[in-house]
Amino acid sequence: MTISQIEIRNIKGISHENFNVQLKAYKPNLLVAPNGFGKSSIATAFSSMNTKRIDLAEKDHHKENEKLEPKLSITVDGQKLTADRSKNEIRQKFDVLVINSGLTPKAKKHFKGAVSSTIEVKPIKICKIPAKADFSYKPSESKANFGRNGKILPNISDLLKDPRLLEAIQGIELSKFTQVRIQAALNTIIDKVNQKNGSAAVISQWVLDNCLDELRSLPLLSNIAERLVQYGSADSEVEGFFSAYQIARLHAAAPKGFSAAIDWLYYLTVKAHYENLLSNFKSSNWQWAKVEETKKKKDLIINFPKAHQLSNGQRDIITLVVQLHKTLHEGSKKPLILVIDEVFDYLDDANLVAFQYYVTSIIESYKDQNQEIYPIILTHLDPGIFFDFCFNKHKIQINHLLAKPTGKSQQTLRLVEARDNQENIKDGLEKYWFHFHTDLCEIPENEWPKNLPNDWRNSGGFHKYSQSELARYLKNRNYDPLAVCFATRIAVEKLGYGLLEQDNQKEDFLETKTTKKKMDFVASTGVDIPEIYFLLGLIYNTNLHWNQGRDYVSPLTTKLGHPTIRQLIREASNSAFNK
Repeated sequence: MTISQIEIRNIKGISHENFNVQLKAYKPNLLVAPNGFGKSSIATAFSSMNTKRIDLAEKDHHKENEKLEPKLSITVDGQKLTADRSKNEIRQKFDVLVINSGLTPKAKKHFKGAVSSTIEVKPIKICKIPAKADFSYKPSESKANFGRNGKILPNISDLLKDPRLLEAIQGIELSKFTQVRIQAALNTIIDKVNQKNGSAAVISQWVLDNCLDELRSLPLLSNIAERLVQYGSADSEVEGFFSAYQIARLHAAAPKGFSAAIDWLYYLTVKAHYENLLSNFKSSNWQWAKVEETKKKKDLIINFPKAHQLSNGQRDIITLVVQLHKTLHEGSKKPLILVIDEVFDYLDDANLVAFQYYVTSIIESYKDQNQEIYPIILTHLDPGIFFDFCFNKHKIQINHLLAKPTGKSQQTLRLVEARDNQENIKDGLEKYWFHFHTDLCEIPENEWPKNLPNDWRNSGGFHKYSQSELARYLKNRNYDPLAVCFATRIAVEKLGYGLLEQDNQKEDFLETKTTKKKMDFVASTGVDIPEIYFLLGLIYNTNLHWNQGRDYVSPLTTKLGHPTIRQLIREASNSAFNK
């Protein structure tokens, strides 16, 4: 299945938006947009759904107006599923989980009405704490019930405290143990064993040599035995079988008590898992997140110190990893939409690798279980930072949410393609069209690509076009982002060139390749360069070398949409072009 559209109405900052996307199962699906665009509104739309409807908090209504009807729709393989105040077609088909940082303000009243506030991380609930219960197992009693050779039964006291027991009996219908056929076959084996003489080791070897087929004819027990041997909880198939026999008898004697003991063992396993997880991430001896049990609500939670006692990066990676592990532990019966809402703003390179590792681990786990998962990652970061790590092999699906200027970049893209594919004009385009130069250049008509405007044959014609598109951009009109990139580059280079005093320096500048190296050259002459020239490297350093199928427009549009970037470009272009 492919999710091809997300439509949102009246949720937080979104009045009505329709996003065309390509969200695929088992792929890291990036939804990229600048800060302030409304990504948190998308996360809120998904997190506000219960199984029956959308249930928005008062603050999450658009303009905080509860009269405005909230709605979330997704289109899956052409079918539109909608959630609103009266229905939830999305949750009928999908499970949904949203992961975010959990930061929340908390006010505290003091003496005489004074109030202070702190930023805290909301505790993460892991599970309910079940009633403590133990297995009613006594080795001597179990051996006596078996018969004269009960000594062959291993003592499973330690196994009943071992998390591997949970895996060994997973999916096994222990209730079938009391069936007449199984009991009859089992009694036959027990009678044969009790007729033998010798030590436990001797009798076990006899069973291995003579009764193996009979043991395997009881899959309810032999399957458990096989797993116990595989997990290292039994040394042989015979030991595993008689361990499984005792486990099944415990269940048959008291099914409810057995289930309660299993629940308690699972709880202890989960608790130990999260304690170990937090310990592995602990990088200091100061305040740290802790696994705690709440006495009133009987919940197991991850409790965080106050936000200022934990670095932003530590907080984000712990929050993320704990919630991802919770996803793995809980599983999902339906296809899962997993929304990760910018919890990695402060992650360094190592934690960014950890983030990608855990996301891909979930993808692989769901794939192994033949369960569909749609990881959706909301980010303002350049998608390029993800390509060096784990996500690479899973083929990231990149979706830029900011609307693209319509079709205006097609001719500029053809010019980029011509620069990289036509050797006879490559150097000229690079030197005179794509960078600042004091001279103009014209390419002969017979060498000029027929799919490009004829007036661009002269570098001045192209510069005129790029500056006109720059003017449209600064006036918030529809524009060509690639042309704006070139105009910005030429403006900065012209300003840098103007800072040089000696002719030989200016000649060297014109021969230097790439804008970054040109500006470094200017700096090396001792000139004091305004910081804005380097800050705009975010735009002019955009990689514009041709690659078939690559989206050049969307990432650039996202950056150009930021109001500060627009102002910086305005200042540089006004200075460069004397406006």
